[in-house]
Amino acid sequence: MKNYQKKLLVFLGIIVGGLILCSFLVFNSNRSNEYIFSYSKSSQAKTGEENEKPPLNILFLGVAGEGLRGSFLSDSIFIGHINFQKKQISFLSLPRDLWVKVPEKNLTTKINGIYALENEGKKISQAKNFNLIKKKVEEITGLKIDQTIVFDLEGVKKLIDEIGGIDIWLEKDVYDPNFLNPYNSSQIFYLPAGWRHLDGATLVKFIRTRYAPEGDFYRIANQQQVVSALKNKLDQLTGVWNLITWFKIWQSLDGHYLTDLDFSTAWQILDSVKSINADNIKYLKISNRPPDQLLKSTTIIDETSGKEIYILIPAAGFENYEAIQKYLKEEINE
Repeated sequence: MKNYQKKLLVFLGIIVGGLILCSFLVFNSNRSNEYIFSYSKSSQAKTGEENEKPPLNILFLGVAGEGLRGSFLSDSIFIGHINFQKKQISFLSLPRDLWVKVPEKNLTTKINGIYALENEGKKISQAKNFNLIKKKVEEITGLKIDQTIVFDLEGVKKLIDEIGGIDIWLEKDVYDPNFLNPYNSSQIFYLPAGWRHLDGATLVKFIRTRYAPEGDFYRIANQQQVVSALKNKLDQLTGVWNLITWFKIWQSLDGHYLTDLDFSTAWQILDSVKSINADNIKYLKISNRPPDQLLKSTTIIDETSGKEIYILIPAAGFENYEAIQKYLKEEINE
């Protein structure tokens, strides 16, 4: 197989699974009372059978990008869990304001700051340290993270423009009178209710706005809606576009994502998930909202600025993730 074809297949595995934040998720009980789930490449290689593949967990981190405000803050944190046997995908979102202890360090921070801490002072092409954020996500969810994909806003924007935009349905108007863009300036952002066609620039604004009573959970809901619409669009294009078209898209995204996903795994994932329909994709989030209310809101005083800041902690208490793990296990195995 030619090198460019291999690169294309990796691109498809990343884009259809990574940048669209949708083509991967779920888990399988293991290791006593810890709900740790792992992915065995050797098992796949031996059997090659769909019903022999163990579940796979991929962590997706969305960052603003190099040179922008909060460039490496992972304000989008998703876990993709694919259950190959059941042909199901579970899609889990973690809120950026979750207050946590940093693994291996005597520090506490919002979870969205861990990846930035690991890669301080680096360019995005060098920001390949995922260890601390992976450990923390595993600790919270009980999921053993197998692969990680980091993507920036420019990569998402380019992808959406390359595929001709996506269509979404808005039940209510989207109105943000003080939308802060990554360049530190503010503007009014408005989308009327109904069917809307979003180009790359508009979509990036839509997935970043938080002007609603739900705050960051409003943004998470918007992001999950985009994932669903994007998967539908890519499903349509996969049967129409040729190899050269996909390769050009891959080239345009160069420099806007990082991953430890290898070619073999990417191809296996793509081959397995392309037949999973939308009815078998579940969207989950850990929140402070009914009916589960797994988190609670509070405030702390920032030691640096002396200002009061908003945070989320588990309802059971700081760093107590037992109820969260139980909830995820029940939802995903349902």
